[in-house]
Amino acid sequence: MFTLFCFHSQLIVHIKKVEIVNNYKIANASAQIRRYGPSMRSTVADFRIELLQTMSNGMVNTVYYVPNLAGKYEKAFYNRTINFCTYLRQPLTDRVLKMVYGNLIQQGNLPKRCPLTGTYTFNTSFDGLNLPGFLPESSFRFDLNFHRGPPKNERIFNGYWYGELRRVSS
Repeated sequence: MFTLFCFHSQLIVHIKKVEIVNNYKIANASAQIRRYGPSMRSTVADFRIELLQTMSNGMVNTVYYVPNLAGKYEKAFYNRTINFCTYLRQPLTDRVLKMVYGNLIQQGNLPKRCPLTGTYTFNTSFDGLNLPGFLPESSFRFDLNFHRGPPKNERIFNGYWYGELRRVSS
């Protein structure tokens, strides 16, 4: 006789640190990670960007890395660049960005259409992020890079988000 045990688990995102590189002619972005809760193990990410110029042709590059055996983030597991304004009109054009952006837009005032202008913010623990179950528990770096589209291709800001994926029983 065989007994089959089925455990339902989900991946949770635990952000440890974030680094932002700005092009201060175009934007001023900032992010910080705050710890909270009885054991200070839970985290919240606060993000703010003030656009100093109106953007109508922004590009977004999303890159996901897991570290190699030496702990370096050298080869991307996922790397995609798309026109952000096209994405806002047609969110299904990028499933990974839709998964992340769909969570963030519920937690702040992020753009819903172009042109992009003004200040945008979000505040999230990433708890509501539904990740595919096939991803392994691991450390990661997720790059979220914005730049102008052609012909200028200037960086607006780069964000480097470091954390861990942990599997928990639900």
